[in-house]
Amino acid sequence: MRFKKLITGSAMALAAGSLVAAPMDLADLKNDDGDALFPSVPSGEYVDTYAGYVSLTDTSGALDDSNATLLAESAGLESGNSFGIFDPGTSEELTVFAGSNTPTDGATIDFDVSGGTATNQTTGDTASIGTTFGFFIDNGLGTKWYSDPSMNGGLDMAALYDTNGTSGEGLYGSNIVTAFEDTEAGDRDFNDVVVGLTDVAAVPEPGTLALMGMGLIGLGLRRFR
Repeated sequence: MRFKKLITGSAMALAAGSLVAAPMDLADLKNDDGDALFPSVPSGEYVDTYAGYVSLTDTSGALDDSNATLLAESAGLESGNSFGIFDPGTSEELTVFAGSNTPTDGATIDFDVSGGTATNQTTGDTASIGTTFGFFIDNGLGTKWYSDPSMNGGLDMAALYDTNGTSGEGLYGSNIVTAFEDTEAGDRDFNDVVVGLTDVAAVPEPGTLALMGMGLIGLGLRRFR
């Protein structure tokens, strides 16, 4: 029996111009004027998970929907720019926000968990994306950055903040906020594309999971010997 899972991506801030590590604390994100991007966020409450992927947290089969909202932008997603999600296994991508999006715009992604597909309800586009996925931005000029550093030649171009348990003030109930840097030689402010999502939790990159698995196997063999 086919069932669906709806997930929200809240595009929380889009600015232009933005390399050094991303701010660990969500409260340290600044806009282009140097002011706090989320002034209502308390310092030290939401920190970078250093993860590259998220996983759905509710796959019970019940219909679950949440709203995505583009909250703010400085220069915004220029024409041709986009933000989306991708599947680490199939490498398929699904655009969530495009250059035509402006603050207060929203998007809902409908996950068919049993079918392994995701659909942007606004555009109707569908891709083969499962319950674990990463994020990307595309400047429309041939440069694409991913939340998994290994896909950027080792460059960490995105932070994933765990905001689970937030009251939703200023974050629209997000469980995860991802903040992107858009250029390799930029200002490393990580305010170029900031997106909040509900009903997801951060997970390690597949390569990290594989290394962890090998480590556990090694420990098991050592214990057996």
